[in-house]
Amino acid sequence: MLDKGFEFLRIADAQPSSEKVKSRVKSASGLISWLATDTGPAELMPLVQGVVSGFDNGVFNQDSAVVRAVLKAIKDEDTAFPVDLKENALELRAVAGIAVGELLKTLHNQSPAPLALEAALAVSAAGLIPDSTEKHIHWMQDELRSSALKGLVSQANLRRERATPSLEEFDELELSEDAGTDETALAEILPALKAALHEAKAQAVIDREELETLWWMFGEFSDTEQKPFAKLQPHAAALAAGRELAQRSLIPPSQAATTMIQKIVESGRKAATLAPLTLQDIAGKWTASARDSFLPADAKANAAISHCPSLLPVSWACRRLRDVGDLGKDFALTGLTSDVSVSPAEWGAQVFREAILLRFLIDDKES
Repeated sequence: MLDKGFEFLRIADAQPSSEKVKSRVKSASGLISWLATDTGPAELMPLVQGVVSGFDNGVFNQDSAVVRAVLKAIKDEDTAFPVDLKENALELRAVAGIAVGELLKTLHNQSPAPLALEAALAVSAAGLIPDSTEKHIHWMQDELRSSALKGLVSQANLRRERATPSLEEFDELELSEDAGTDETALAEILPALKAALHEAKAQAVIDREELETLWWMFGEFSDTEQKPFAKLQPHAAALAAGRELAQRSLIPPSQAATTMIQKIVESGRKAATLAPLTLQDIAGKWTASARDSFLPADAKANAAISHCPSLLPVSWACRRLRDVGDLGKDFALTGLTSDVSVSPAEWGAQVFREAILLRFLIDDKES
């Protein structure tokens, strides 16, 4: 958010000078330009990880590609800027936050920036990270979450728009007087026909999502567990529901998804069985086969889990339990504290957000 550079910079400097604000905003603009280069897109997820959890929380070091990229963007405008991550981590976070915020703003447009949807899905997936006790970081968290949510709602509504102007135009098409041969008639018809078929296909995709989702929700039967959700323990229902709804959803998903998951997980259960759980608790309750089936085989998605544990905490925990057997002290890399506990339904919503993000990373043509 280039127009809010002063507010972002306050996480590192309570009263940044106008010269510094101008310089860092230029750096954020340069960072956005870098993201559009051949090497930039691969570092968007790490960039968001640095914004939501800090560049100094143990995931990155001085030589990390994303750290070097943000540092270069700043030093291009301020050659005296310190290079030591121990000294500059907060300022790197502020500049990265400005850049990510600016990307999110474009989601409110008909044609958002290419990486904006990925950034919004990533910020959304980090929604369980506790609010910072430092007021300026807290402000940045709220600002980015709010912008990501508004952008996702806008794009989800646009994706499901029911207008059919091309079909209507084709229905009313009349050949000109010059269309005296099959060849000339086809030349006039073909562009309108292609547009109409493309539009019909898009509407069919919307219909399919709606039908499959409604049949799934009202059927209350888990495909992955091959039994009714009511027969599953709440923790198992949360994992299955989050995964299965993500498989049926268009991207970006409908905001009704979390309500659907809550209905599936909580319907007909006693309140005592729905007590809040920590990530350690719920991941430990899942069977090894259930955890493993949630993890992607795709190399790009696995790299994201390694480099962005704060954006994919459930995925990180599942892989850590598979590979090591416990979460250990590295659990702090997720940005979650050990006392963060939410209902099984909210863990199901988190599984859903991560599954959507991983799907997008594996095949960003979904957007």
